[in-house]
Amino acid sequence: MARTVASSAALRVTAEVVGWWAVLTGLWLVLISRVDLLEWVVGAGASLLAAFGARAARVAATERSGSA
Repeated sequence: MARTVASSAALRVTAEVVGWWAVLTGLWLVLISRVDLLEWVVGAGASLLAAFGARAARVAATERSGSA
């Protein structure tokens, strides 16, 4: 049972980070003037860092407000 709960939590975290990454990468690609491989790689990397930051901010805000 504990393993199921842990894997479910890991799946939710992964889904949240991937969701943020997809949205932020898409936004990056829309806002740049030229889409080449280097721009895509830089944007994807920056978006991944921002996705982890967005998750950390949401968790901090949730803990601060006392919500679950």
